[in-house]
Amino acid sequence: MLRALRMSVPTTAPEAAGELARLGENAKIYAGGAELVLLLRRGLIDADHLVNIKHIPSLDSISWEGGIMRIGATVTHHRLETEALVRAHLPMFVQAESQVANIRVRNQGTIGGNLCFNDPHSDPGVALLVYEAGVLVVGRNGQRQMRLQDFLTGMYETALEPDELLVEIQVPPLPAGWGGAYLRVHRLQRPTLGVAAGAKMQDGRLEDVRLALGCVGPTPKRLEELEAKIRGAKLDEAERIIGESKTYLTQSLQPVGDILGSADYKLHISCVLLGRALEQAANGGVKAE
Repeated sequence: MLRALRMSVPTTAPEAAGELARLGENAKIYAGGAELVLLLRRGLIDADHLVNIKHIPSLDSISWEGGIMRIGATVTHHRLETEALVRAHLPMFVQAESQVANIRVRNQGTIGGNLCFNDPHSDPGVALLVYEAGVLVVGRNGQRQMRLQDFLTGMYETALEPDELLVEIQVPPLPAGWGGAYLRVHRLQRPTLGVAAGAKMQDGRLEDVRLALGCVGPTPKRLEELEAKIRGAKLDEAERIIGESKTYLTQSLQPVGDILGSADYKLHISCVLLGRALEQAANGGVKAE
């Protein structure tokens, strides 16, 4: 049973950061609450006070500025999968967002909450790594920007300081001529494995490529060493190299077995799914609408 909690309702991000600083470890950010309320009910986390950021207008916005998609932290998954602006510029991200859990969760849950919770079994972060997304966070001492891959530090862990909140995700589109694809294996609406690929072909070879993998280790990861090995290769050769990359993935990802699959199973399926996603991306990938 969820006990009574106090709640602050700031109207700006700096005000919210000030509340976090004032209240300390007894406070939690509340937006969609899809993950937070469940954990509170089960007694897996504790809080006396919620800082409700749903009434901060700037956090519920989507804009296209200077070739960058700027997504506020309280934008819901459903809005991201249906927003015309996002569908036009980030089709592979939309592909991932449309597979998050179920429509109830997508209507309630926010992109900021998803990234800050950093559940290893999640879709959006994997796709965003291939877009080389960045994040903007605000704390009592000001704001700072960082790469998403530096923000996602470990299982249920991020680089946020206790007085900081995520305010914006900044996503550049894939470069001209690239295709992208997101694929997953799932059980009971949660991904057992999620892979994302971005690629550009030139004269029958991979001119450039980005790969990301989630749900295998503690946090989503870009596979930069594997990218370097297949860059410049023909597609069939690249798929062969990926198929033989189990040792690299083991060393890079710290695979974790769980009720959704053993570590060995995840590694095997990773090689298969990465090859499929790369093939789709190299052949144009999911199309913008």
